[in-house]
Amino acid sequence: DYIDIDNFVFEDLTRPELTINSTTGEVDIKHLLETPTFSSVSPRLGFSFPVTDKTVFHAQFGKFVQQTRLRDVYQGLYATSNQLRGGFFIGAPVGFNVRPTRTTQYEIGFTQQLSDFASFDITAYYKDIKDQVVFKLQETAAGSQFGAYNILTNGDFATTKGVELSFNMRRVERIQINGSVSFQNAQGTGSNPNSHNGIVGAPVDGSTIFNPLYVFPLDFNKAVTGNFNLDYRFSADESSPVLQSLGLSALMTFASGHPYTLGQGKGNNAGSLEGDPRFRSPIEPLNNSTTPWTYQLDLRIDKTVSLFDKLKANFYIFVQNVLDTRNVENVFLRTGSAFDDGYLSDPTLGGTLHPTQRQDYENMYKAINLDYSQGFQNATGNQLFGPPRQIRVGVRLEY
Repeated sequence: DYIDIDNFVFEDLTRPELTINSTTGEVDIKHLLETPTFSSVSPRLGFSFPVTDKTVFHAQFGKFVQQTRLRDVYQGLYATSNQLRGGFFIGAPVGFNVRPTRTTQYEIGFTQQLSDFASFDITAYYKDIKDQVVFKLQETAAGSQFGAYNILTNGDFATTKGVELSFNMRRVERIQINGSVSFQNAQGTGSNPNSHNGIVGAPVDGSTIFNPLYVFPLDFNKAVTGNFNLDYRFSADESSPVLQSLGLSALMTFASGHPYTLGQGKGNNAGSLEGDPRFRSPIEPLNNSTTPWTYQLDLRIDKTVSLFDKLKANFYIFVQNVLDTRNVENVFLRTGSAFDDGYLSDPTLGGTLHPTQRQDYENMYKAINLDYSQGFQNATGNQLFGPPRQIRVGVRLEY
């Protein structure tokens, strides 16, 4: 692999004034350096062989590299100049000399034929990820015209290990079944590039900034995930034209929750606690709590008809979340609940409202931030609940 992002960085990160005029903000391109290229040998090996006439062993090994998000390394020089000259906390900094993320992956398993039409597979895997992007405070040299500023750099690492079990049954008497369940454990020093910005922006003791070296469950880890699919379908040569190429499929998916950290904050509303870690502090070990399990059943009915010699039309009705299950996908960090953000019940926050205004404000607040969850969406970009029941009717042309 050879990666050249064709970018420029400051000549000296500890002395930004060599590149940026602290008064006018003008950028001196003579004090910019080209970012170094990156090259790596990424071997990959996979093989399989039969152990018996019904058992096949398989294994894989591979090394992979991937360039970080473009947003992490590209930003207009004058935008960077304005950020540094402002002297404020930079919540979305850019990276300098950020290397690609490196991954080493191992996989081993076997497939067992259970009958002429069914098989079972078990696969174990281990993934080691290094040089992930991390939020960091870049110190400046003594006497510099600029203060310390935030940047992105390499630093985080993670490991993911797990086992996946899968079952496949080819179509027999119009029925086809397949399903899988996975058990996973993902841990690391940071879930995303901004995991540590609270440490940088609001140190616990007011001054000490550190990069965590201990591992904890990552935000996106789901210990158990699974799916089961059942498809019942008539063939194209059925005696009844109504039944020809008519099918019904049901998909059941389920997953355990993902980790989160209960916190308390000094912010004055839901958003300042959920979205900005500078306004909260944990009251338990990192990602010690877990959101609830989620379940969803989807149904699809479709029928294919031939329009011309090579043109077919597939008419379908697709119902997502048939049972209209209200799956909790995220929670408020003050309460661990998706139905109460803890703002109104906290005597130091919403509890300070004037009695004559309280009820009207509570009604408005609940409508916006709890019923509509607008505050949580604005702060995190995520939804509190999964999708509701949706019914889609359509036609797909196949040529």
